[in-house]
Amino acid sequence: MRKIFFLFLTLFITACSSTKIHVYTVGVDQHTQRQLLQSLNTAGFRAHQKTIPLPPLKEGAYIIYTPGSRSTHVNQQIEQILESLNLPAPESRLFSLGEGISAHRYTKGNVGLYVINNTAQQTDSLKKFLDESSILDWELGSVNCSESYIVDFMGDGKSYISQLEDGKEISSLNWKIHNKKLILTTAFKRYVYDISEADKTITPSQQYPEPYGCQFRSNFETTVHVKP
Repeated sequence: MRKIFFLFLTLFITACSSTKIHVYTVGVDQHTQRQLLQSLNTAGFRAHQKTIPLPPLKEGAYIIYTPGSRSTHVNQQIEQILESLNLPAPESRLFSLGEGISAHRYTKGNVGLYVINNTAQQTDSLKKFLDESSILDWELGSVNCSESYIVDFMGDGKSYISQLEDGKEISSLNWKIHNKKLILTTAFKRYVYDISEADKTITPSQQYPEPYGCQFRSNFETTVHVKP
């Protein structure tokens, strides 16, 4: 029995240590940042503080992850740690948060943790950021299709279409903008879309099968929020 217990404990610790947490904080004092990283590492995670500038996200805490067998347990552990440090209760987001923050940068075994404390942030500055954002920043969801899809555009010229419900990746395509048209390509296929900067939509220029024939609309303003 003791052997079975220690085997289970070893497997549990190994599973925790395989999860890497990328921590982004805004408006959090250095002492609390250090406590957060220490607590995450003590819990068996590999936590790393990121210093890349973030867009003006609304105040709150967010966990961004790709689904896995341990996702619920990992998210609960993170939530308990945030609570112990009097940080906001996190909102778990499947696949993406918006403004280019998507699970495609958090492959299996990687989790994004964003803790935003910017009470001085004004709504008009968020609106200005949205008005000035590009297709790389848009959070694009399908419109008028039989299923719900999301499409993410990466700075390396890759784009990914996934099912919204379970995050299953449908396809990986190359993308470019030519003559104000969005062009998605695979080795044998080519899809062309009209871009509306005003409406933040991409619309297929002809009929394509799903999901390529869906119109995609950015809904960043409705997806980035915190629970009341």
